[in-house]
Formats: sequence, C-alpha cells, structure tokens
Amino acid sequence: MSKTKTAPTDQEQLLRPEKEDYDSRFEVVQPGFSEDQDLVHSRAIEFLRKKIKKGDPWKKAVADLTIADQAFKAVILDDFLKITLAERHFQGKEEIKSIARLLQVPVELLEAVKEAMIREVRDASIEVYRRSRSEQTH
Repeated sequence: MSKTKTAPTDQEQLLRPEKEDYDSRFEVVQPGFSEDQDLVHSRAIEFLRKKIKKGDPWKKAVADLTIADQAFKAVILDDFLKITLAERHFQGKEEIKSIARLLQVPVELLEAVKEAMIREVRDASIEVYRRSRSEQTH
C-alpha cells in the first residue's frame, strides 16, 4: 500500500513560514555587518561567553571587552544578552532569575531585554507583511 501525499490546506500553508519570509524578517531586524564588524562581533560574543562561564560578573566582562567604537560595543552587548536569553530562556526553558544570577545583573534588565526581543519580532513581522502587501499590489 502506498501513502498518497495530500496537498496542504490553505491554513497549513499560512502557518508554515516560507524561507523567503524568514529571510525577509531577518533582513528587517538585522541588516548586516561589514566583514570586519562581523568578525569583531563574533569574537566579542565568544569573549563574553568565556568570561561569564569563568564566573566573571557582567560588569567585569563588559569592562574587559575593548571595542573602540562605543556604539558598536553597545550593539554587541545588547546582542549578547539577547542571544543568552534566546538560548537559555526561550530554548532552554531556564528561568530569567537564574540567568540574572549567572550574569549578576538585575532581573529587570533581562525582562526589559526580553520585551525588546518580542517587540523586535513583532515589528519585523509587521514590516515584512507590509512589504509583501505592497509587492502584491504592484
């Protein structure tokens, strides 16, 4: 007996993200770094991970991270907190209080970062929807 594959329903199609849609959302949220910035960003994230794993508090890890461009350093620090929350809280189901203890930061800081992440996803989704609607009308 062979199983016949049925075509997905309209609702199933709507619930399944298309690769282009995912790529568009990412592009809206993170337009990208130059090659040099990407290298600095990657190395800085790894540096911070090692410092935290070693037991350094967040403030010391931040102080030890030497990035000349302070605005770019702020982006890196923000990204590190978001990556940490994504991996430990959203994927790993770890409590925010536990992550705050690990980083030695106030819970309120991580709650604010979490809210910012949710806002960014919402805003990116809205922007992608608007772009797709304008493409459909032209």
